[in-house]
Amino acid sequence: MANIPQHQKFSFLGVQSGGIENIGCTQRDLYNHERDIRADMKGHDGEMFYDYLKLEQGKNPSFTFQIEADEEQKITCCFWSDATLRRACSFFGDVVIFDTTYNTNRYGLIFSPIMGVNNHGQTILFACGFLNHESVDDFVWLFNQFLASMPGGAPKMIITDQDPAMTKAFPLVLPNTFHGYCSWHILMKFSEKIDAVKYSVYKSEFSACIWKSETPEEFDLQWKSLIKKSGLEENKWVQDQYELRSRWIPAYVNHVFSADMSSSQRAESGHAFFKKFVSKNNSLVDFMIQFDRGVVRQRHEELMADHKDVIEKPKLRINHDFLEQMVDIYTNEMYYKFEAEV
Repeated sequence: MANIPQHQKFSFLGVQSGGIENIGCTQRDLYNHERDIRADMKGHDGEMFYDYLKLEQGKNPSFTFQIEADEEQKITCCFWSDATLRRACSFFGDVVIFDTTYNTNRYGLIFSPIMGVNNHGQTILFACGFLNHESVDDFVWLFNQFLASMPGGAPKMIITDQDPAMTKAFPLVLPNTFHGYCSWHILMKFSEKIDAVKYSVYKSEFSACIWKSETPEEFDLQWKSLIKKSGLEENKWVQDQYELRSRWIPAYVNHVFSADMSSSQRAESGHAFFKKFVSKNNSLVDFMIQFDRGVVRQRHEELMADHKDVIEKPKLRINHDFLEQMVDIYTNEMYYKFEAEV
């Protein structure tokens, strides 16, 4: 359950028993035992996964899930969210980050967490899914389940990479949600898509144009001047990014509340966090056990941040009776919120 590699398990058992000669088995026996468990689960993992989700729902009726299977009864799509995740979405679900990742289970199902950011600036989960393909239909299915289960309604903004299937899917299921592209992904491609010499010469000017332009008109004027100056008028990729400017340039997207996020880098950090717990060797049930451990860790970090808000008062740059009064009000509110959650 702790996801410890076999060789480390053997070392731990040796310390615990006072020496490897006292363990009662060999390291090969541990590998064989794991092999036998996998063999017993073969052909039954999907059913066990369903039973696990039903058990969670039995513990808490607010736990919600949906599973789709093909004619061979193989899982093609799955969605789940518990009461705490749904509650978090009702508070912080105005902005959603979505990105998919691979190598989280042995069946190649694509892990598809729907994430956001809380009042501490921490990346948090709202819901999760497994998809068989990164297709328009799969994305529409997943977000239909998301909308049906979340109390706060559709988000105001969703941030993704430039995946064409996502671009086609979201207007179908989230017609009133602003779909922004991850600026980090786009900027990372600049060094690949333009000449290396031109990139080194004009990198800082492109950065200033993108991040310091305060209005769309100012951005357009500076961009066109820079493109002409750098000789990139014929670069098709650069032209395409300009045509998509309303989805990723700050001067164009600042009218939509974004919780101070302009990229799906938080999704990348979320994937990195959960991959500390799960691996491509996990069965679906193993995945859920390890995934739940990750969620518990994430919630613990959020609780610690809440506790810090309760016991530490914000530091003031100037002393003023009004500001000190506001600090006391904030601290008291955070205390009662913390007590209620505990």
